[in-house]
Amino acid sequence: MNWRDCFILCFLTGVNCIDCPQPYLPIDSENACIYMSSRAVALNEMEGYCASEANGGKPFNRRFSDEGISELGKNLKLSVESLFPPEVYVGITREKDGMNQPTKNWLFANNQGSVDEKLYELWTREPNMQDCGSVTYLENFKVNPFSCTDSAVFLCEKNEFPCEYSTLPFVEYHQKCLSIFPRKDNYMTAESICGQMGAHLFPYKSSNDSDSVGAAIYSSITFDGGIYAGLRKNEMGQWKYESGA
Repeated sequence: MNWRDCFILCFLTGVNCIDCPQPYLPIDSENACIYMSSRAVALNEMEGYCASEANGGKPFNRRFSDEGISELGKNLKLSVESLFPPEVYVGITREKDGMNQPTKNWLFANNQGSVDEKLYELWTREPNMQDCGSVTYLENFKVNPFSCTDSAVFLCEKNEFPCEYSTLPFVEYHQKCLSIFPRKDNYMTAESICGQMGAHLFPYKSSNDSDSVGAAIYSSITFDGGIYAGLRKNEMGQWKYESGA
């Protein structure tokens, strides 16, 4: 058999759904606890994955009612969202004056101008002592005040087309050539890494670019191979759950 890697579902038996332990999510209509793997798993290794990395679970192998499928879909959405990076550096930093003291002016990367702190429309809250900004999907792709010395993944924008690079998948989103670099680093290092690829940290200037930023973050998690839900085709060409249903 040709085993492939994909995300899998694990479930717990003998547990009431109101008592689902972390990281399981309850499916109330089925009185079941379901967990989607945090990484792709080879199908011939899913028993071991569910038992060891999913706290004693078993691979999902049963039929759900229509209500159960609808509830599962909502919970899978929550599971997928939990994989997105909560903080992503973008190209905005606090300007300093001639005495190296922080000002209320913020500079956009790639010499894309500046904005007064109170006029920047994307803040989730008023900056205090922070000197950088990170975008978060948890706040509708607005920008958190963030310390430049903290670590986060970062959003690079390629300077020139074609929108591609040999070792990082750049994709064109709404006329922006963007990619999330998956390794966490501080702002200065992030800026340097983007530069080595002929890119720069993305200057997130207005809500007009929120669709581009959102698309880049959502696309940073891929599901090559899909999500395996316990169905296989038998010799008769029929799709059956591994439980036989």
